[in-house]
Amino acid sequence: MTSTDTPAPAGYSPFMSFGIAAWSILGGLLVLAASLWILGKAEVLLAPMVLAIVLMYLLNPIVSRLHQQGIHRLVGSLLAFVLLLGFFGLLGVLVAPSVTSQSGDLIEDFPSIFDNTMTETRKVASSIGFTDIALPSYEEFKEFVGAPEQRDAIIEQLQGRIGSITSSLLEALLVFFIAPVVAFYLLIDLPRLRTGAIALLPADTKDEIVHVSRNVGGAVGGFLRGQVLVAVIVGILTSTGFALIGLKFWLIIGMIAGFLNIVPFVGPWVGGLLGVVVGLATADLTTALWAAGVALIVQQIDNNFISPNVLRATVRIHPAAIVLVLLLGGAIAGLWGVLLAVPLTGALKIVVGHLWRTRVLGQDWRDITEPVIRESEIYEPLFARLRSLESATTPFRSDVPADSPPADPGAQSSGETVQVAEDEPRVVPEADDTSGEDHSTSQ
Repeated sequence: MTSTDTPAPAGYSPFMSFGIAAWSILGGLLVLAASLWILGKAEVLLAPMVLAIVLMYLLNPIVSRLHQQGIHRLVGSLLAFVLLLGFFGLLGVLVAPSVTSQSGDLIEDFPSIFDNTMTETRKVASSIGFTDIALPSYEEFKEFVGAPEQRDAIIEQLQGRIGSITSSLLEALLVFFIAPVVAFYLLIDLPRLRTGAIALLPADTKDEIVHVSRNVGGAVGGFLRGQVLVAVIVGILTSTGFALIGLKFWLIIGMIAGFLNIVPFVGPWVGGLLGVVVGLATADLTTALWAAGVALIVQQIDNNFISPNVLRATVRIHPAAIVLVLLLGGAIAGLWGVLLAVPLTGALKIVVGHLWRTRVLGQDWRDITEPVIRESEIYEPLFARLRSLESATTPFRSDVPADSPPADPGAQSSGETVQVAEDEPRVVPEADDTSGEDHSTSQ
């Protein structure tokens, strides 16, 4: 039965609509809490499963496009992993010599870097009125750590953490060996898994659940793929800029800045601050200011040119909410929680927005024309304020009529965005299709 044959849901009273929405959200939170509890009991499997899902999202468009050209998904999955390994191999050949050389220089220069950092910190503290701060030199710190009582305390702590260290090593082995294997089998059987999951859905809500799940999958997959590409570009630009100003350890700092750029809102600031600190510790204030300028320029290029072209659709999330979910994700799952907190929050907002419109406002999901996932305009961050000064009768987006219905309460709020790659679906709702065919190119 297609969605055109399914009757529209009967209208509910406001009280009943609110109750249905509240119980739906509560049920979702209970399922999430139960899932987190299960993951806590099987913590060692969390990292490999997360990495397997991330790899699946990253490589699935390649496998799907090869499948459309008549190549079996088994062969396509093998080719996708060969391309991934080739990329990392080429990257290693290009950057490994410089990273090795700069790492050796960093170890050799660490004592002077430590002392310079303490000196500059004392100067900054003194300039704002804190003149009695006692910061140790490298030799004092070395003597403190090397004292017999401190050495014994360190050894005792290490002995007490042998279990956690062993668990971490086991987790690392699982990540690097099990995650690719799981991702490989997921890529091969993804259409079959999708068809089986759809077959388990109740007939009266099947089309609606498929519609929402496709939007969630598109948002999460597009965000992960787009953020990885943006991080690589930002890392290259940052490293190049730091090399041009003569900053020491420019490649290591640029790679760290690119990786941190994966974490929205917070990561770019931390990466730029690292360059400033290294500039102060290894050179002088002028170099630190140049490093700050490079970081600022790269971020402006990213915000106004790179991200709007690579990441075209957005699920708007307030910056304060981003900070909170990053802290929550870090507390629950460490680094993986920080990396996945924002895309999962974007997915949750899509689900909650859908429930709000259909269960509280009583709208039919087939008739919703205002998308939760919104297409962003190129240069929007740079000219958004100028556009806001235009006449109120002028629509912000040329493809949305002025009399279009309003979005859900959170859709118009300003702030950071969870963005979806350009090849993701930008119009919600989508065409009805529950046949179980391979739609993974938009997932």
